[in-house]
Amino acid sequence: MNTTSSQTPRSGWLSLCAFMIAVVSLIIALWPSGRFDSKTTKSFSTLDSINRSKTLRIGYEGYPPYVIKDPSSGKLTGYSVELAELMASEAGWKIEWVQTSADTKIPDLEAGRFDLMVEPIFQTIPRATKVTFSTPYSYFGYAAAIVRKGENRFKSVSDLNTKGVVVAVRLGYTDQTYAERNLPNATIRKLKADDISQVFADVTSGHSDIALADLEQVKAYAKEHPNSVDALWVDNPPAAVPAGFMLRQGDFVFFNFLNTAISYLDSNGVFEQLDKKYGVSAKRVGKQWAQ
Repeated sequence: MNTTSSQTPRSGWLSLCAFMIAVVSLIIALWPSGRFDSKTTKSFSTLDSINRSKTLRIGYEGYPPYVIKDPSSGKLTGYSVELAELMASEAGWKIEWVQTSADTKIPDLEAGRFDLMVEPIFQTIPRATKVTFSTPYSYFGYAAAIVRKGENRFKSVSDLNTKGVVVAVRLGYTDQTYAERNLPNATIRKLKADDISQVFADVTSGHSDIALADLEQVKAYAKEHPNSVDALWVDNPPAAVPAGFMLRQGDFVFFNFLNTAISYLDSNGVFEQLDKKYGVSAKRVGKQWAQ
């Protein structure tokens, strides 16, 4: 009996060793054949689909001067159009542009109608709970303002924080958040608008004293309506926000590709060239607006 009890554990140990040797031998046998490589654990990415189809699907709203749609021909031009075409050309892809809207862009992205948006999408905490953003390629000024021609009551944004002052903002946008956070004494008119010009028209019609909006929108509207409005704080907007590409959550392969593309284009001066060509005032990554 003593002999049997001493041999059984040894026999079990030898069997385990033999099993481990067999497993290691199998791994070694499979490795050179390519049947056991990194592809077996690689998760699917949008980048895989794009590389197969050679087509990058980009959603757009229409945000001049980044995306400008010709009303007669439907042709798209602008800062983001050139940027996307350059990136796609380098990667060997063509682009399919997909129309979306302010209200549907995130649901459309999540539903797979397109792969990303290249218009500068402002990176906010609520949006980040639903989508992934690339590294920001610029910081964009906002809470600049449109007032009626000759309006001189407002020297700084703090002058708006007064009872009786009516401030128009676009519902659901960063300017609404800014106004609610910083102007508790003012009356905030939150307008659901398909186009920012509708918010500015609220000022020219006399319903609001002032409208807050993105810097580029304020500059463009003031340029188009020099006889009826003035632009405030375009040289030193009260707030800034990072902006970049927007893609679906969890796709880290595509995310890394986009960040690499942004780094490459930035190092080659592409963003600065487009800034000058389209007259935009965005600051490069890592720089803030001077207050």
